[in-house]
Amino acid sequence: MIPAPGIPHTHTGKKLEVPVKTILRGIPGAVQEHAVDRPQLLDFYRQIGETHRTRS
Repeated sequence: MIPAPGIPHTHTGKKLEVPVKTILRGIPGAVQEHAVDRPQLLDFYRQIGETHRTRS
């Protein structure tokens, strides 16, 4: 388990669970950052995904 600083949401409050999974897999274009309440969280998930993929 990896502690995360939060889960990004759309501006209407929906959790971005599927796009986060896509980001973790390293697939580009999963979500448009301007549509996210805390876009800095996307960078966290990109970094975690990259770290995990390079270890495997």
